[in-house]
Amino acid sequence: MRALVGKCHSASAPREVSMRRTASEGSIVLKMPSLATVLSAEVRTVAVRRALLAEFLGTLLLVFFTAGAVVVTAGMLGERLSSSRLLAASITHGLAFGLLVFALGGSSGGHLNPVLTFAVVLTRRMTFTRGLLYLVAQLVGAVVGAVLLKLVLPAGVSVALGVPALGPKVSWEAALVVEGALAFSLAAVFMASVGKGSAPVVLGLMTTLGRLFGTALSGAPMNPALAFGVALTAGVWTSQWVWWVGPLLGSALAALLWRSWLSEGEAGRHRGMPRADGGS
Repeated sequence: MRALVGKCHSASAPREVSMRRTASEGSIVLKMPSLATVLSAEVRTVAVRRALLAEFLGTLLLVFFTAGAVVVTAGMLGERLSSSRLLAASITHGLAFGLLVFALGGSSGGHLNPVLTFAVVLTRRMTFTRGLLYLVAQLVGAVVGAVLLKLVLPAGVSVALGVPALGPKVSWEAALVVEGALAFSLAAVFMASVGKGSAPVVLGLMTTLGRLFGTALSGAPMNPALAFGVALTAGVWTSQWVWWVGPLLGSALAALLWRSWLSEGEAGRHRGMPRADGGS
């Protein structure tokens, strides 16, 4: 399986800056390509379109299975957050993520999560514009996955049961810390699994561990796209910002520390890594 994180091609987007000097003032005018132009250039290649499709489908299925497990155990089996229900939801999330990374990692890098895409962009292994396209694919996939889940649920079972929620008496400050710690751990494991065949396994295990620990505290979606998709479909936005701010801060910290660590002697071990989009 191709590595999950790596350098991106510098030629993936137009970077030419045209310069001209006005005759009257002798000043230099810089003309930068617009964001729309850069994004358009990104999606022209088959590899990028394949990667975006993989991110879309992967996030769609991740939300469908993960939120589905929560909804089924809560709405159809009528269980509260018992140990058995927590275990079922956690294992489902971990298995789904690990298997989807295994299946789609070769095409896109197997992010399926804005937290991981953000870390890859911050470590300069993917361009900002490519990361933006990944984010859009993930969000659209999450919404479609939640809509499909809503369509297959029997009458009387609401997809809102799959929306993350803070635990009783858990403050938003505590939830931010939990979400940040979980995202930091997931991003660190993701970057450490570069080029290793065990990547889907360790990522699945980290996801399962995070869900087991954090579900009763912060809801532990560990994925802003997942939280967004089910919230939009159910129309429930309570504390939505927590599942964006906390994870992205944790991801940023992991990326910054990872870059610093690599600069102190580990960079040589990672030279020649394939790109974050699954290319070579």
